[in-house]
Amino acid sequence: MINLAKEEKAFLCTWFGSLLSHELTEEQLKQYQRGTFEPLFELLSELLSERGFSSQVQQIKSDITQINEMPYGQLELAADFTQLFLLDGESSALPYASAYLEEEDLATNLNYMDSLLTQFGLQFNQESKEPSDHIGVYLEILNKLVTESDSEKQQDFIQNYLLIWLIPFNEKVQKVKTKTMFYQNIVAVLVAIFS
Repeated sequence: MINLAKEEKAFLCTWFGSLLSHELTEEQLKQYQRGTFEPLFELLSELLSERGFSSQVQQIKSDITQINEMPYGQLELAADFTQLFLLDGESSALPYASAYLEEEDLATNLNYMDSLLTQFGLQFNQESKEPSDHIGVYLEILNKLVTESDSEKQQDFIQNYLLIWLIPFNEKVQKVKTKTMFYQNIVAVLVAIFS
């Protein structure tokens, strides 16, 4: 994992979790188009240049410009989100660990996730209507680990519970054809940061 301050890690967990859990609203998209996130993109480019992923950050910025120029850009981006994450497992890259882990690994993974959800007092199934193996839930757990645990526990979670399915998820995301590559580049950057 790239060396980041605790606050930076927590922000990135929240940012990625938000992007990969819900379609961007028109207001959120306008914030990107106004350059509100430009300092974040500059930081990500700098951090990822050594790993060869700064081009994905630049592509995210280009996608935002492209979306801005489309007559119905927000709807196109919403269609990309649906195509990537919400259809069946054949045509989409489902953002759930259960889509990528074998039964035994999945059981171990979900048991640990459930224990962490209990430890942190989180009840995602009721609040967000998402199963505990959704990427947004993993990123929220990682956010809690960043703010409340030592780096060894964070690294264990990343290596043994997140990356084991995030890497195959990314591979599938990269194969799904969409109008823009916005989400494909977001997922590639996420993997680059936590690898």
